[in-house]
Amino acid sequence: MKQLSKMMLAAVASVALAAPLYAWDFSASGSAAAYFNITTQKADKDANALTGGGVSSDGGTITLSSSNTDGANSAALSYAVNWADAGLDETLSVSGSKKVGDWTGSGSVSYNLDRYGCSDNGSGTANVSRCGQQTAADSTSVSVTDGTMTITLGDASHLSSQNVTTGSTASGLATWDAADDDASPGAFVGAYEGISLGYKIDDSMSVTVAYQVSSAVGDACGAGEAYDSEGDNHGISGTGLGFSGTFGTISVGVTVCNAVTADKGTATTSAGSTSTTTSTTGLGVKMDMGDIDPFLSWGSYSGINSTSSAGAIYAGMELGLTYAMGSDTIIFAYGTTAEIEQKTDGTAGEATNRTGMEIGYNTTVGPVALSTGYGTQTADQTGGTEGYNMTDIEVAMSISF
Repeated sequence: MKQLSKMMLAAVASVALAAPLYAWDFSASGSAAAYFNITTQKADKDANALTGGGVSSDGGTITLSSSNTDGANSAALSYAVNWADAGLDETLSVSGSKKVGDWTGSGSVSYNLDRYGCSDNGSGTANVSRCGQQTAADSTSVSVTDGTMTITLGDASHLSSQNVTTGSTASGLATWDAADDDASPGAFVGAYEGISLGYKIDDSMSVTVAYQVSSAVGDACGAGEAYDSEGDNHGISGTGLGFSGTFGTISVGVTVCNAVTADKGTATTSAGSTSTTTSTTGLGVKMDMGDIDPFLSWGSYSGINSTSSAGAIYAGMELGLTYAMGSDTIIFAYGTTAEIEQKTDGTAGEATNRTGMEIGYNTTVGPVALSTGYGTQTADQTGGTEGYNMTDIEVAMSISF
């Protein structure tokens, strides 16, 4: 009888523990892709054209996820594994939202569990910097909204770049700051520590105002760089404005953001000795003309330091269209960019001008997505490298499961 009582208690406990689990939906997903690519590059007008490429493949992210909805409240858990350049990339994320009255609050947290392993670099001594996992606390943001007004505080993409370009599977369109941000033309913005207030004017228009303030110096409006040798005793502040609206068949988005680094001073030096001023603007326009949907993306950026007036200036635009043929899509995109290195005397330095174009066709073969593309890009630098040319042909097959 005593043994039977224990079994019954265990059964009741199992049911009690399992019941909440049944309220959660579990899923697993992944993807696989294979490519055929031919790329030809000519480094300058006097160089030989070099061709490379071939067949390659890539296993996508494996994601285990679970979600739960309890009335107006919800939560989601995910565990994602992928191979990054340095090793196995593992990310554990939880996000959720709760509603009280008219207000809904939301937030998320994620931690990177990268497993690089240890290496000695051939020296016989372990490189401990490669033995660890996540090295800093996760940054996040909290948002609250009543459906009309949305307040976001923390590390978030408070403003949109407004780039609305649709590209092909091939490479051709030029980007800014390819060695770092690799950004497409639009407002030069990203995620940063700040606060933003979004207001829904009506169902077709909304505005966002954003304020940035933190001890960072290299993320003006989330992307701008510091050009005045700023150190740890600096901070940054900035303001931004975003607008999006739909007027009949035309959708328009505009973002403007300005920021400045500030020398906070030390016990022996006064504040304000060095700083960088940045300014960026982005515009995105899309038209819905049925099967044909034209688009235009435009942007500019400038970052100038206070000591020598050195810095960088970017400008660029992209235009094109997507043409729907049933479930298939044809893509055409053309773009130009200019990057100018500002000299220390304040005059314009060497300008690098790039022009690119992409043509693509997307379709499906049963459950498999098939994309083909052709891209080309040319570049010339004033007083420097001339005659750069690149062409890229790519075929991609992918499946998600």
